[in-house]
Amino acid sequence: MMRSANRTMARRALAVASRGASRALSVAPCMPRGGILGGVGSEPAHCNGRGTRNFNFASSQYASCFDDIPTPDVPKLRKDAVEYLDSFDKQSWYDDPVCSILNGEKLVAPPSNLWITKNSLSQANGNQYYATPDQVQSLLKHIQAYKSPYTDLRPQVRRIEQKFLHEYAGFLIGNQCLDFAKQDGVTEIEESIMANSVERKLNDALFQDEVDGKVVIERKPIFVSCVSNFTNFLDLFRKTLRNMELGIPCVVLGRSHTTQHPYRWTELLVDLMKEEGIDPGMITYLSCQLEDIKYITANSKDAAGMLYTTCSRELAKAIKENYPNTISSTGGPNTLISLDWTKGVQDAVRMSASIECAGQCTALRHAVVPETVQLKDIEAMFEDVTHTESPVEALRASAFDGVFESHGGTSPPSLSDEVYTKHATKDAYFKVGTAFPAPANDEMEEYWRKVVVDVTNALPSSPGNKKKLDAAVEDLSRWLIKHQPISLAVNAKRSQVFDLGRNLFEKTSLVVTTVGSTDKDDAPPAMTCQARPQDAECFGEFPPRKTMGDFSVYPVIIPSSTPSYDTSYQKEYLEKLTVERLDGTGCPSFVKDWLSDIADAATRGYCIELVQYLADATKESPKRGFGTARTALWGLQRPPLLEGFRTLLRCGPGVTFDDLSPIFVLFYATNARSQVELSVDESNDALLDGLMKHDLDNHVFKVVVEGEEALKHRLNEEADDFYNVVRVPSDGEKKFAMPGQFTSLYLPMGHIKSTMKNDEEFVKYFSQSEKWLKVE
Repeated sequence: MMRSANRTMARRALAVASRGASRALSVAPCMPRGGILGGVGSEPAHCNGRGTRNFNFASSQYASCFDDIPTPDVPKLRKDAVEYLDSFDKQSWYDDPVCSILNGEKLVAPPSNLWITKNSLSQANGNQYYATPDQVQSLLKHIQAYKSPYTDLRPQVRRIEQKFLHEYAGFLIGNQCLDFAKQDGVTEIEESIMANSVERKLNDALFQDEVDGKVVIERKPIFVSCVSNFTNFLDLFRKTLRNMELGIPCVVLGRSHTTQHPYRWTELLVDLMKEEGIDPGMITYLSCQLEDIKYITANSKDAAGMLYTTCSRELAKAIKENYPNTISSTGGPNTLISLDWTKGVQDAVRMSASIECAGQCTALRHAVVPETVQLKDIEAMFEDVTHTESPVEALRASAFDGVFESHGGTSPPSLSDEVYTKHATKDAYFKVGTAFPAPANDEMEEYWRKVVVDVTNALPSSPGNKKKLDAAVEDLSRWLIKHQPISLAVNAKRSQVFDLGRNLFEKTSLVVTTVGSTDKDDAPPAMTCQARPQDAECFGEFPPRKTMGDFSVYPVIIPSSTPSYDTSYQKEYLEKLTVERLDGTGCPSFVKDWLSDIADAATRGYCIELVQYLADATKESPKRGFGTARTALWGLQRPPLLEGFRTLLRCGPGVTFDDLSPIFVLFYATNARSQVELSVDESNDALLDGLMKHDLDNHVFKVVVEGEEALKHRLNEEADDFYNVVRVPSDGEKKFAMPGQFTSLYLPMGHIKSTMKNDEEFVKYFSQSEKWLKVE
């Protein structure tokens, strides 16, 4: 047993006692739509896909995994959380300090290493032992040497997951409320219960592919960098349990603040693993100074796998510089546009900006409004901001958008330069101008947990001024591509909003777009903070396309199988595939001709897999979401449909036909082929001969033969005309990633939805968009 076991188990008893029901009854609040538990606490369940197994985004099997979703008992979740909070002893986090955990044992340090922990509002909330130098070395040696003894822990881990989601739900929600000051942790656990049902099935499909000899899952230890505001879903379940159940050891990284909650669930996880007989070396917790964490990760690059993080772009870039195998989800300036300034729109702006005291990743940062909206109107709108003293009281009242006035957790904008205005009585900041925000370093300051909105009043007040509106939409589209927010909310009168929404949808590449109305009660104004991945309102925090490699190995789409981000194909499987496999898929004959000319059998097989994936994923494109409160369409998409806007693939002197092919076929086999341009070095005669054979000009392609200096000049002169610039790699051993992850590097994906339920008019109109990817 771990040290301090009596205190630990006493706290757990509070969580269990808050259930108010027996163990048998604890399952009842979460009965699925289809009548089974979808694999939690039972034998693994599988997707109901037909034909070849395919767990990649938007595939037919992926879509089938949204069946049999559990329905949580939300009132009980809230009741359990409130009861846990009512019984919580604040002194317990001081008496039982956070510390490193290694092989199931707590590494207690000398008193000189004892520090005060702080919550997200910079208020003291407990103690923490930072690891000593000797302990740091022990942690590093374990990560470097540990080999997982498992390939499949699904039954054991899913029984643990059942306990987390039911017996300890109040514990999770309550601790997050205390540490992050989260007001609505109930909705996150609701999402965890439902979305994890999907991701378990995706993991089942991934594991079956490994059993069948198609892929190999990397089982080196992974690092989990916790996010605090959504740690119950993202960190505990998506990153830790989903990896561990396929035999991947996990190392949870401590935080400089809000470290109590992720430590407490790690501590509980260790005890539950012991009950299941799982080797405690499978989970490690690093309670270390930042420099020691950097030291451990930097010296584990060869021994460890991916590092998973959700954070700001600035931090993601710094992490990836230190640890190249980083998978990051990054925020962005979420934007709302409205042609009208109604009370409903003002409420949507205010609530989107203040959700979780601006602590949700989809919180609004930028609003685009009519030219008649002035500073006094924004001041009046923020008059309705609600200040709250306690996240506990907000949770009890089912609130989610209270603002903690003048908290010390983060800094607000400076008022000395008179750029931002502070509301007279509310803790909210704003500025109004006719130009879209243009920060000096091209990155908008996030102002995490501070309500800060840049307002662009650039839209015409007259609906008849089409020229000005079109110009504003074009400018906004390019701004959105450059800054890549997570979410865009689009509002106008119902008679106008479809045209406006489709125009923006087609000219951008956002993962989340929501369309509302300003004059129809059953289609209320859209907010930026609306996405339910369990309903196929697929969600992701993608970096800007041109600079994605600075932040992450791959962008992250949710739902997805987290272990698949470090999985690769078995070359022996790929080498057996033939072009005939594509018969009946709709793959054009000229694409098959291209594939037949790939010399390396494994590369050819991989390209065949990619095209087969694209054909399956786009056979029904878009797909319809499964939610009942809104209407969503989702799937793979083409790059933005802006005139002259394209992806450039640079083929240097050593790039071969085989090197180019995996990236190239994503465009060549689809309706995105007119949106790619090849730049081939003038000395690369071998590749040019291969391209000449396929007569690309007849297939709407542009090939530019140029040296490096000419390319640099052109990229400088035409920078705004390129969606992405990709230097095709030509060196090293090829590692063939999963098709979903590989495709996400070059093509957009996500969803667009209407705020109206069963919106058949929306479905018909947006399904006809040319933005949806097709194999043709």
